[in-house]
Amino acid sequence: MRRLAVILLALVAIPLVCWRDAHPPPPPGPRIWIRDLLPGLSVPRRYGPFVLAGVWQIGGDRAAIGNYSALGVLSDGTLAGLSDRGTLLTFSRPDRPGPWFAHSAQPLSLNDSFGQAHSDGEAMVILPPHDDVLLIYEGTPDLLRFTRDLRHFQRITVPALSAWPENQGPEASMRLADGRMVMLEEGYDPWWDGRGHEGLVFPGLPRTGQDPARFHLILPQGWRPTELTQAPDGTLLLLERKFTLTGFRTAIAAIDPAAIRPGATVRPTELARIEDPRIRDNYEGMTMTREADGGLALWIISDSNAMVWFQRTLLLKLRIIGPV
Repeated sequence: MRRLAVILLALVAIPLVCWRDAHPPPPPGPRIWIRDLLPGLSVPRRYGPFVLAGVWQIGGDRAAIGNYSALGVLSDGTLAGLSDRGTLLTFSRPDRPGPWFAHSAQPLSLNDSFGQAHSDGEAMVILPPHDDVLLIYEGTPDLLRFTRDLRHFQRITVPALSAWPENQGPEASMRLADGRMVMLEEGYDPWWDGRGHEGLVFPGLPRTGQDPARFHLILPQGWRPTELTQAPDGTLLLLERKFTLTGFRTAIAAIDPAAIRPGATVRPTELARIEDPRIRDNYEGMTMTREADGGLALWIISDSNAMVWFQRTLLLKLRIIGPV
């Protein structure tokens, strides 16, 4: 067993071969590729206070690539996406010069200790100063906090999560600048409502057995929260998704963090919608970066749902050019 564990660890540590353009002859072995779709793509570039600055498609040979439901940024600028298969994709920013790097790994403990109950990853919080990764799953009250190398972890059990639907549980989460932590339910509260979603707020990082305060999030009919991120001025940005008969719709809204308090009803202010069919998809992950010129950029990634004939893993970069 010890030898098997060493072999498994070695396999996880091997980065996959990656390149920027899928047209050159592929190198042997497993791979992840990225393709720049923006050149020649005639789509609107302005969405409210955002300007579309990049569109990339990410793909690969292995079934572990895709289905990303959360996105974050590590302290060195590397982006990280959590899939609903429980894998973590870390990759360099494709808007920067030089070779593109990507690496897909699954925490060994998911197979070694917990089994499939901890594989449907839907939300993620990256914790300074060492880039610990707090992974949040549907269908379980457990949060798993991993070290950056995904080898050591701490289990945190939040009983309140057991009350949320198994497949519509914690979909968005954020550690706020003031230290509080927020989680949003994907499912409707009540289930027949179509507008309301329960939110949980913790005074700090969740602790096992802790009972969080609750608030209520109200969105337009049929919309669901999928991700949260926070701007330097404190404004929370909420990524929203709606499924229609003609495909997915995406919206970005703003929330005053002061409005999130026990018993409150929170109504975000919509800033922009992304509905053009050429870049439309099931966007579920979002994070923010500070640019070299001092500006801010919003990154969003789509969940392909393993439907490669219908959906793609798309990564969008939106520069923020106006107040949010």
